[in-house]
Amino acid sequence: MAKPTNDFACEAGAQDFIAVAYREPKAGRRVTVRGTCSCNTEGFTLTLELASPPIVATPEELHLMLVETAPTGTVAQVVTPTPVEGTFPIADEVERVVIRNRGFSVPVKEE
Repeated sequence: MAKPTNDFACEAGAQDFIAVAYREPKAGRRVTVRGTCSCNTEGFTLTLELASPPIVATPEELHLMLVETAPTGTVAQVVTPTPVEGTFPIADEVERVVIRNRGFSVPVKEE
């Protein structure tokens, strides 16, 4: 398979993700972000990590990075749907999640 032009092995877009906010007693508001990416081989592990804060504060956004960990050893060269999920504490002002290194955002829906 040809190497993606964006240097990522897994394709991801806003249509592949959902962000759902909820409140936990004593823990406050949290958001669970779930998605499925299309990776160019099987065996990839995907994680969501907090990104460094933007230069200009954006209290209505939670900034994350989608991190790929490549498989080791021999793997089938077949496009594989690969899930990713993360849960993060958020303030009441947060309305959307920005996946900064992929250039898209998803609205936060209330549970």
